[in-house]
Amino acid sequence: MRCLPIFRTILASVIWLCLPAVCLADDPPDIDPRLLIEDGPEDIIFSGWLDETQTSLSDTITDMSTNIDQFLSLEDDEEPMVNESYLRIRIKPSYTHRDYFNFDSSVSLRMDLPHTEKDWKLIFETDPEDYGSLEDKERGLVDTTRTENKGAIGGVRLESRQFGEWYADFDVGLKLRLPLDPFVRAQFRRVDRLVDGWTSLVRQEVFYYHRKGPGSVTSADFYYTLEPAELTILRIGSSAQFLDNDHNWQFVNLAEVYDRISNRNLFTYSIGMSANSRPDLSVENAWLSFSWQRRLHKDWLYMKLTPTVNFQEEYDYKANPGLLAEIELYFTKNRQFNQLYRSIPKP
Repeated sequence: MRCLPIFRTILASVIWLCLPAVCLADDPPDIDPRLLIEDGPEDIIFSGWLDETQTSLSDTITDMSTNIDQFLSLEDDEEPMVNESYLRIRIKPSYTHRDYFNFDSSVSLRMDLPHTEKDWKLIFETDPEDYGSLEDKERGLVDTTRTENKGAIGGVRLESRQFGEWYADFDVGLKLRLPLDPFVRAQFRRVDRLVDGWTSLVRQEVFYYHRKGPGSVTSADFYYTLEPAELTILRIGSSAQFLDNDHNWQFVNLAEVYDRISNRNLFTYSIGMSANSRPDLSVENAWLSFSWQRRLHKDWLYMKLTPTVNFQEEYDYKANPGLLAEIELYFTKNRQFNQLYRSIPKP
């Protein structure tokens, strides 16, 4: 595979340099001092207006979901339950030296139905990511403006069904784009404690859209930390995706270090490569990136900046520097979000 020996050398070097960051202290405290650091006042000036807007929309989403839940499943002798529905909005402009400027956005709605017997949830997503590139999924870069990702979906989800050591989610619904396209999805996952402080997370996802056919994603991630507070975590992952509509396998290998430097800031260092099986097995891209994620206001407004350098096959592996930005907003009344939180998966 072209460029593979060089990239393996780079990957090994970066992981070797990152490992000391995971092992900074022989006897770390139970509460890391970094979590006690506050970085001054809120970043947003017009917080009063923002808070009123966020509260109003959050109340509307929760009330609407609660009314649906009570209409469908509330019994006369049951007490009202907490509803954790939420709306997420992402705005993602980006620029690279060879691709120039791109703008993307997405909306995701989760409606909680706590009174249903089997924990069903209503789901609504604009431009789902199922048929996106595996590399973009793993890096959180899925471009919903592409044709294969366009079209909102609506349906219901059965969450966290347990089968032995495995947990599963099941989705069924329609892609809301004429002609309507029914789909089903299932995701299975399990967590295991390994030797010497390592933890593994194995996931298997399968999906089927009537118009595009089946697809699957298989992934295995390995996590390591020496800090009880888990503020510096190493993740090494490998994944494979098959899409029947183009008969292509995609592979991704990556290493990331998450470094929570304060209550309001998270740094992520990433290195990886992706490959395709068609027309011939070859490296599609190799990358180095650093991201800074910051909580701008309370627990519902976040910013992320990611300088990155890609070495893509389509540009003969010449360096392609770029900058990605992201604004993320959450609207919910009863659910707490901490987008800076990273932890070792628990069995």
